[in-house]
Amino acid sequence: MVSAESIDAMAANARHAVAIVGGGAAGCATALALAARGVEDVVVVDMGRAPGWRLGEALAPTASAALQRLGVWDAFLAQRPLASAGSCASWGAPELGYNDFIVAGHGKGWHVDRAAFDAMLAAAVPARGGTLLRGLRLGAIGRDADGGHVLELHGQHGGARRVRAGFLVDASGIAAAAVRRLGVARNEVDCLAFVAGVFALERADAIPSQALLEACRDGWWYAAKLPGGRMMLALALEPRRQRQFLDTAAWLAAAQQTQHVARWLAQGGATLPDADALIAALGPSAILSRVVGEDWLAVGDAASAYDPLTAHGIVKALQDGEAAAHALAARLQGGGAAPLAAYQDGVFARFRAYLRERGALYARERRWAQAPFWQARLAA
Repeated sequence: MVSAESIDAMAANARHAVAIVGGGAAGCATALALAARGVEDVVVVDMGRAPGWRLGEALAPTASAALQRLGVWDAFLAQRPLASAGSCASWGAPELGYNDFIVAGHGKGWHVDRAAFDAMLAAAVPARGGTLLRGLRLGAIGRDADGGHVLELHGQHGGARRVRAGFLVDASGIAAAAVRRLGVARNEVDCLAFVAGVFALERADAIPSQALLEACRDGWWYAAKLPGGRMMLALALEPRRQRQFLDTAAWLAAAQQTQHVARWLAQGGATLPDADALIAALGPSAILSRVVGEDWLAVGDAASAYDPLTAHGIVKALQDGEAAAHALAARLQGGGAAPLAAYQDGVFARFRAYLRERGALYARERRWAQAPFWQARLAA
């Protein structure tokens, strides 16, 4: 790992084969999968995230294969993730329905501390020969005399530094911070707002090892137990109503009006350690107009962002990173433009399949079909 203050010590004309903007799951998975394919001259610019909880704490059973391919399986298990039997949902009916991973023959899933999980992936990058830069934010993107990319990076304490690379990967999340600077447009299908909090549990064992989804008039609630005797709870709703529910009293009152979420809160003896620590986030369904260029590509949520209702989450980020690395390694090893075109076709095909899945899920809940939240999603 290299800090912002250490970048000046790097050779002024040093040029990397690949620069990845974004040090989350998709960016680090791309770097690790590139290293496995012999591309180690990779610099990952981890711009960091605002502190606090963020969407994406659940891993489906299929994550195990991806983590093993990326070489971080043992490090993952060392974090002692919580085993998950699957999920339950009050969706389309008041009672709960169950999706049990083990009964379905898929094995077990996990709930993780997302900050610790991302840090584990990031730590693996320099261990595999890559360079990890922290404490920076992205400024302008230009071209050098050889046609490569020049990234202007700003340190936390001022000053601008440059990183040069022959190929640019945008893994900066829904902001798509790098490719949007290149003039690439994003097509947004929908956008949810989230208000979330993390509870301390007095009786953690009383909460099932499942994720809980419960529809309501205003949108839907999602709850999941986390490592360390905690539980996260999030309300998905229309963006225009987010400010209203950032009031802790209003958010808690709405949670208490539910059937199943309220029961979990009572069973677990849940308390908010910090009554003013609710987190606001947006969850768009969106895709770039194109996700590759001659010498760049976008990966993860920067390329295509999914509604969390479909539960693709971390597995999508890992698998997107692997697909991007496969295409990029082939491109760098003389494969021409075809691997990048195939990668883009795959991203677009998966997004179309996601939209069909999302539409089918929302169509199953019609108890509040005339409420604004549900009208908007049932009409899509």
